[in-house]
Amino acid sequence: MSGENEDKKRSFYEEIQAVRANADKGREPVFLPAQRGRRQVSIKALMERIIGQFLAEYDADALREADTETKRLKLILAAADYVMNVESIIVTQAEKADIIQRVYNELFTYGALDSLFMNPDITTIVLDGADKISVRYGHGDLTPIDPIFDDMEHFTRIINRLLEDSGAVLTPEEPLIETGLIAHRRRISLSIAAPPITFQINVDCRLHPVEPPRLDDLVQAGVMPAFCADILTALVRSSHGVVIVGDTESGKTTLMGVLARMLKGDGMIAVQRAAELDLTEGATSREVRWLQDGTVSFGQQVADAIAELPQVMILDEVRADEAFAIAPLLTASDAPRQLWTFRGPANSKRLTSALGMLARRAAPDAGESAVNALYKRLPFVVTMRRRENALQLYSISEWQFTSGDYPDYVELVSNGELTGKMPTLNLDLPEAFWKGG
Repeated sequence: MSGENEDKKRSFYEEIQAVRANADKGREPVFLPAQRGRRQVSIKALMERIIGQFLAEYDADALREADTETKRLKLILAAADYVMNVESIIVTQAEKADIIQRVYNELFTYGALDSLFMNPDITTIVLDGADKISVRYGHGDLTPIDPIFDDMEHFTRIINRLLEDSGAVLTPEEPLIETGLIAHRRRISLSIAAPPITFQINVDCRLHPVEPPRLDDLVQAGVMPAFCADILTALVRSSHGVVIVGDTESGKTTLMGVLARMLKGDGMIAVQRAAELDLTEGATSREVRWLQDGTVSFGQQVADAIAELPQVMILDEVRADEAFAIAPLLTASDAPRQLWTFRGPANSKRLTSALGMLARRAAPDAGESAVNALYKRLPFVVTMRRRENALQLYSISEWQFTSGDYPDYVELVSNGELTGKMPTLNLDLPEAFWKGG
């Protein structure tokens, strides 16, 4: 037994040593000539001196008055000119502009993360402490890149700024949080895990495009064929409920955002975990809040939203480990129209089991009536998946009560193709449509 413990200790020690050994990889300094070429100064050191001069020169009142990016850049430029003149640092206009922008990012936005946030091709950023970073371009696999943070202090400062701007507080009592913010006009979801449940802070960022996509955009991108867009349009125009199912980063929230913007905003409330949905005017959004004095949970936001008597409720996203949150939507006699995203399997048998278990756990005293309520209030199921570096609408199905107390799970679309079966609920599409005519 002691030998096994020693192996574990050595493995952990070796892991720490490996992290330290690679800590400076990708952080090699870039130097600029100073003192008329008699010595050199690194760009990092120059930025630190400019930041120090900026903070020494401008007090809180000056910073409050500099309430626009242009005003702040002017202050940074003055500080940069002073430092460069004193040190006789020689730079080109392009280099100077880059340094000033980087200083601005360090002082007012998100440092080196800004360039990643502004890259429209990047859809995911994964940070494993200060030393490991990976990005996803489009819907491809994660790709490691060189470190962008100077050290752990730099990393922690930027992450805390992201949390502050999202209105969230990370505490030892709540070391695992999910929140969101808007940066550079992009909606960004943040999932953060911190000690004591992890060795160091881990952050997953999901980035949405500046311009929210439309159904036509998803068709052109190959996410779905045009006839699926016709079915989804008919679903939105109907009064029926819909649940969009898929694994993480399968496009559930993207599709829900598209459908939500096709609905009227008045009378709509969306309960969200990370404020990822760009809603139409008139709609109300309620998000999970991570505050210093406690958390406003997903379930609490659902309950508060129901009390406002909405006509339509959107939930992003429902999860099996918080089944109690959706109990009122299954048991209330006058529940509103509902559209959910649900983290679950696309496989029909596993999905049927997962949704049934969700309803039973949500309202155990209600028995099978809660399960039937879920089927009737969310009669249509859309499954999404990410496959071969692309998003795909895999199926559109309906719970059909044709005989007996339990419905059949009938796929109207499977693997992106019509099955020839028809819905029992009206979707205002001709019979020939379902036959491929």
